[in-house]
Amino acid sequence: MKNGKPLTIVSPGTQKRNFTHIDDIIDGLVLVGENGYGDEFGIGSPEDFSVVEVAELFGEKIEMLPERKGNRMTADVKTEKTQALGWSPKLKLKDYIATLKANNWNKI
Repeated sequence: MKNGKPLTIVSPGTQKRNFTHIDDIIDGLVLVGENGYGDEFGIGSPEDFSVVEVAELFGEKIEMLPERKGNRMTADVKTEKTQALGWSPKLKLKDYIATLKANNWNKI
């Protein structure tokens, strides 16, 4: 999009993901590294969005690509153990994209 090209989305676009800001991921990794024990510390936003929903937040042109074999439709993140340590995401995807747009993101 920075180069004036449309966002490309693999069909059907209804694939759901837990988009999580890198700052929240780092906070979770540090917390788990300092206080965690064992495995299964999921770090991810409890909110999920379809790929199309995310693209629409930018309000620009979207180009659909053919569906790919093996494309996961969901990506559940189990965060109970990480939340029990006190972690939760602070940054929301919708807010972050709105900030990018407000700050003229296409010129970055």
